Amino acid sequence: MKPITYEAIQHELKILSADGATSAEQQSPDTFAAQIVNMILRELRGIHPGWRASIRSEQEYETLKLNYVKAMMEQGVNTMVQVQRGLRMARANPSDFIPGPGKFCAWCLDDNAWLSAYQRMMKRCAPQSRLEQLVRNECEFDTRTLSQEKAKRLFEKTYHKWLQRERNGTLPQQPARLPPRTVTTEFDRLRGERGVPDPNTLTGIFKRVAELGQRHQSNKMGK
Repeated sequence: MKPITYEAIQHELKILSADGATSAEQQSPDTFAAQIVNMILRELRGIHPGWRASIRSEQEYETLKLNYVKAMMEQGVNTMVQVQRGLRMARANPSDFIPGPGKFCAWCLDDNAWLSAYQRMMKRCAPQSRLEQLVRNECEFDTRTLSQEKAKRLFEKTYHKWLQRERNGTLPQQPARLPPRTVTTEFDRLRGERGVPDPNTLTGIFKRVAELGQRHQSNKMGK
């Protein structure tokens, strides 16, 4: 893939228009985002009526457009199927404002996988991946103290943060497990050699402990 530069993106935006969206599937990943971005933002402006409140000038709009192109290139949004998925999520989103580039790309790529992971966590089912476990480690306690709507938003945000790290290959390594065999100390060795002391030689709590040990040993030997 060619390096993503401001000049390259600006050049694509000037020579490509939304009219070419029908042939976008035939474009390389380098040019797909630049070709389709006008159509995406036109759709998002129709979906989110409050967009003018957050984009107040042509310069801000061009900056948003450039950031969309760069995010799509970097995160691998390069098919119409992915874009249509993102637009479906945008239509279901109650916000009046256009989503940021990262949010939109997450919608394009994720297809609500985070929701299944959230439901497994709330049902206390085992996580299905290292990614799910890391998300739970970070936010499970907080999500269980919040309302359902806020809990879902927090989980989704955390999930996408870790999902991006997984795509970048920067997930932390699985911690090493303890060895299956326990470590035997010198005290353990001596106790094993001497066995359970005779309760009759002891008094008080020590006698009671020895009696319990003797009973446990007898049960193990089937007496």
